[in-house]
Amino acid sequence: MNSDICGNGNHNTKKVNKDGSQEDGPYRQRPKVQILMSTYNGEEFVREQLDSILAQSYPDVDILIRDDGSKDDTFVILKEYEERHSNIRAYQGENIGVNKSFFELLKKRNPNAAYIGFCDQDDYWLPEKIDRAAEQLERLSGPALYCGAKTLADENLEPFKNQQNPHRIPGFGNAVIESICSGCTLLMNRELADIIADRLPEDVIHHDWWCYMAASYLGSMYYDENSYIYYRQHGGNEVGASASFWSQIKAKARDLKKRHGDLKKQLSDFKRFYHTDPEKDALVEEILRAEKFPGRFTILFHKKWYRQSRLDNWVVRGLFLFNRML
Repeated sequence: MNSDICGNGNHNTKKVNKDGSQEDGPYRQRPKVQILMSTYNGEEFVREQLDSILAQSYPDVDILIRDDGSKDDTFVILKEYEERHSNIRAYQGENIGVNKSFFELLKKRNPNAAYIGFCDQDDYWLPEKIDRAAEQLERLSGPALYCGAKTLADENLEPFKNQQNPHRIPGFGNAVIESICSGCTLLMNRELADIIADRLPEDVIHHDWWCYMAASYLGSMYYDENSYIYYRQHGGNEVGASASFWSQIKAKARDLKKRHGDLKKQLSDFKRFYHTDPEKDALVEEILRAEKFPGRFTILFHKKWYRQSRLDNWVVRGLFLFNRML
């Protein structure tokens, strides 16, 4: 059963439950999908990732790859694949970091592709991944984004016992303070891709977080609780899997404090590019005002922003109170 969560006006936020998968019928003519991959020193796993994309059940997929100045044999491997597969194009640039690398790819995307996705260099995609995402986007109108759960796995693609996917409703109130949209699961339609590519910030916390904010601000967001990807964790560490309650609080606070100042920059940039929805604009303003009193106090009781867990919500409110969030 699917559960649809409607926002204000024509903005829709949708969520599919774990029992909501559907079987595909015979193939019909499907629009082109382009996958954008950024690589950096990824020679160990990039072949496996590319093979899993080439094995997708979706019939029309192109792959555009930008190597971010690798010093190993990653680019050599990419050119080998390019020579063997007509739907792969790879080029190398200087090292500019993952966010700017993906944004550059977005600017170079195929204008004829109906759907655009991001891809890491070291994961493994199940054959139906693109098909499921495109199927949901075909049902949405206006700027739209699909993202979903992922299966955390070790270097050998053995799934962890404890998975960490969100189980709350996605939406702009979440996007301003947290991203549940992992780029490796993301697929957006051309309308959203065009808007984002025309309003690229100088720097963000994460490129996929920026896409999540834009989609939930402008149009439709579909979160799929089903996982069609093995998200490889190098070293096999499970964050917080066996930690005590207080250890989890300390770990979460430490992680959030690392980005002290970054959220303010990201929201300030977003405010500059997106300012057509008074209610959502007001939420961004109220969060930015939390840098000083009395905003630092009033944001604690604001109900329109939320993170995906109760623990995170309490930790973040504490960081706001002591001015360690912005």
